[in-house]
Amino acid sequence: MRPEALMLAVRAAGQARRRPEWLADLAMLPALVALVAVLSVVTDGVLSASNLVNVLSQSAVVAIAAIGATFVILTGGIDLSTGSVIGASGVAGAWVITGTGSLAGGIAAGLATGAAIGLLVGVVVARLDVVPFAVTLAALYVVGGATTLLSHGRTIAPMPIGFIRFSIDGPGGVPFAVWLALALYVVAQVVLTRTAWGRRVVHVGANAEVARISGVDVARTRIGVYAVAGLFSAVAGMVLTSGLAGAGASMGGPLLLNIVGAVVLGGTRLTGGRGSLLRTGIGVLFLGFLSNGMSLLGLASFDQQMVTGAFIFAAAAADGIVRWRRRRSKEA
Repeated sequence: MRPEALMLAVRAAGQARRRPEWLADLAMLPALVALVAVLSVVTDGVLSASNLVNVLSQSAVVAIAAIGATFVILTGGIDLSTGSVIGASGVAGAWVITGTGSLAGGIAAGLATGAAIGLLVGVVVARLDVVPFAVTLAALYVVGGATTLLSHGRTIAPMPIGFIRFSIDGPGGVPFAVWLALALYVVAQVVLTRTAWGRRVVHVGANAEVARISGVDVARTRIGVYAVAGLFSAVAGMVLTSGLAGAGASMGGPLLLNIVGAVVLGGTRLTGGRGSLLRTGIGVLFLGFLSNGMSLLGLASFDQQMVTGAFIFAAAAADGIVRWRRRRSKEA
C-alpha cells in the first residue's frame, strides 16, 4: 500500500472510531423515544405535565445512586450493596435528625455513613484483591442486617416539613430532588470527562495492567470509585428519606435492579472501560417511563419486575453480541 493510501486509511479508521464513540452515548435515545411514543398511544396522560414531573420525581433516587454505580462499573467492578447503603444512610441521617433536631447534622451523618461503607468496601476489593461481586454481596447482607438491628426494624420518623418539601416542591413545579439529580449528573460528567481522575477511572476499566504500567495507582482508583458510589448512595438515601418522610433499613432494597439496570441499559460496558453519565441518564429515564407506563396499564408488581428484567437482559445480551462480533472480525 502506498504511503498516501495508508495515511487515508488510518485517518478514516480514526474518524470511524470517533463517530461511534460519540454516537454511542445516544444509542438508547431512539429506544426511549419509541417507548414514550408507544406508551402515549396505549395509555392516557403519559406526556401530561403532571405525569412527566411524576416520572422525574420517582426516578430521582435511582438516578443519583446510578451515578456512583456508573463509576464503579467503568472500572470493571460491581456494587451490589447499593440498596443497603441507601437504607443505612437514610436511617443514620433520620436518627440524628429526630434525636437532635439538626437537619444539617442528620444530612452530614447520612453522607458520612454511605461514604465510610463505600470506602471500606473499596479497600477490601482493591487492597485485598477480593472479587467485587463477593465483597459487595456480603456488604449487602451485613449492612442491611446491621441497620435493621440498630433501628430495631422500625421506620425512623417523623421528618421536618422543610425536609419533606425537598421531594415535593421546587422551581417550575419540579421538585428540588430532581434539580439536584440533574446538577449532580452535570458535575459527575465533567469529572469523568475533564479531570485526570475521571480518565484514570476509564483507563483502569479498559486495561488495568496497562494503566498500572502508565503510572496509574489502580488500587487507589478502585478504592475511590467505591467511596464515591457510597457517597452517591447516601445522597440517594437522604432524598428517599425526604420523599418517604422517614427512613427504614429495607427502603433501598427494591431499587438495586433499577440502579444497576439503568447503567447497563444506557450502554456502559459491564467489563469496564466504556460508558458515560449521559448513557446512564438515558437508561434511568427509560426505566422510569417503563415503570410509569406499566403502572398506568395496571400491571402487577411481579409482572413489572419480569418486564424490567427482560429489558436489562436484552441490553446485556446485545452488548455481549456486539463484542463477540468485534472479536470475530479482528480474528478474521
